[in-house]
Amino acid sequence: MTEYKIYRILLGQEPAHSSDEKITDFPSAGELLEKSPKPGIVLIDGLKGNKTSDMLKVFWELVELRESAEFCFAPIYISRTMKQLDIMVDGITANIEERLPEALSILERGARVSPDALQDNHNLRMLTYMYVRGEDHLLLPVCAPFSQWIYSYPQMALLLDSSSKEAKILRPEDLSGLERLRSFRFDTEMIMALRAVAFLEDNGYIERYALVDRVRKCPKCKTGHLNYVDICPNCGSIDFEKKLMMHCFTCGHVAPDSDFRKNMSFVCPKCNTVLRHLGSDYDHPLESHECNDCGAKFIEPDVKADCLFCRARTDPSDLTAVNVYSYKLSGKGSAAVRTGNMQMEVQLFDGQNNLKFGYFCNILEWMREYRKRYSDEVFTIIGLKFSNLYEVETSLGEDLYKKIMDELIFRIRSMVRNTDITTSSAPDTFWILLPRTIFDNSRILAERIEQLNDMLEIKAEKKIEIRARSFQIPAEDDQAAAEKYLAMFAEEL
Repeated sequence: MTEYKIYRILLGQEPAHSSDEKITDFPSAGELLEKSPKPGIVLIDGLKGNKTSDMLKVFWELVELRESAEFCFAPIYISRTMKQLDIMVDGITANIEERLPEALSILERGARVSPDALQDNHNLRMLTYMYVRGEDHLLLPVCAPFSQWIYSYPQMALLLDSSSKEAKILRPEDLSGLERLRSFRFDTEMIMALRAVAFLEDNGYIERYALVDRVRKCPKCKTGHLNYVDICPNCGSIDFEKKLMMHCFTCGHVAPDSDFRKNMSFVCPKCNTVLRHLGSDYDHPLESHECNDCGAKFIEPDVKADCLFCRARTDPSDLTAVNVYSYKLSGKGSAAVRTGNMQMEVQLFDGQNNLKFGYFCNILEWMREYRKRYSDEVFTIIGLKFSNLYEVETSLGEDLYKKIMDELIFRIRSMVRNTDITTSSAPDTFWILLPRTIFDNSRILAERIEQLNDMLEIKAEKKIEIRARSFQIPAEDDQAAAEKYLAMFAEEL
């Protein structure tokens, strides 16, 4: 069995020399990744309390570790319970020796996985995280009451690209005067995790294990924070009161019992009949509510669901019922981890000319070498980025969003030649390699792609932001890899 190091992150403390040669102390995850970028067992220690600032410190350590290809699946433990963070680690222990058998098992299974395959594929990282924890490992949903999504999979959210976390989540140093916060949240990553889980299930990489819960969500914005309100069935007002009603048998008058009270007895205000006996002089009709706005009397109010986020008012029968499941890894998911091969997250392009990112970069390198020998063999690259897909879907609703995306994808695909090669480096970032195409021509194509929003037959208030740019790799002989150039180009999108 391969021997693995134990890394101890001492938050807020200077690293101490350990007599155990297997244990190495670091002040932070960043320094650990810099000095010992090989997978190992991690214990986050030096924890003081459960304040929001303390939890955020631990959270950011987890983010740094999980976003690296080496530690995305590594066994990570914390020395004391941290409430919301407990689900994001493999356990709570002050003595790491107690957890060595399970930790070593995780690392041994992880040794079968190609690190290169994990570099740019976060979905594969999710599958690997489940795979190395054994066949019995379950992906469990967690109720997050402070999130608008109610349920999500924080273990998966932690493995997603942290670029948006920088803007969405408070840093510990930002918490001055905000200690009253009961919880932190990362809603963008939560919804991305839900979509990632849906993608993995739809493509057979994970399978349902058990139904955990069923929640109702707003049909417009898909969030789960709803307020159920009683309203007057006549005018829709919430201003009504429950009252005891009386019905005079003599004249048929119906009114609240307070209108009948007179000098310690009941007297009909309409016909002045003294009502002495229930059942012979009067009774209590079923109507028990009176609206203060329109005066309507009714038995039961209508019930509506008010969304606390988009403020849409909906009949309860029209709410979207969503089943929440736990999942286990499927046979197809296990095979994907072992081989490092699975389809891309978003299928903007399809067909034989759509390649995995690594293969695309290899061909790009070949094109550079070919150009050195034959200078007239020019090529250019178009980068595409959809910057607001989440906001558009939230604004327009799932159905309209899907129709617009389908039309947009169809039009972009029609612009790609059979000789062009496509790939994706991120769920919202795509590349087109255009052989024998000069820069000016590719620039024109990029401009046409950016203008597609104005050409769509389906009109909507919120438009998808498409950024398309044409790029050239310098012709001079340099040693920079194709991945480096694409990373630089992506920053301009």
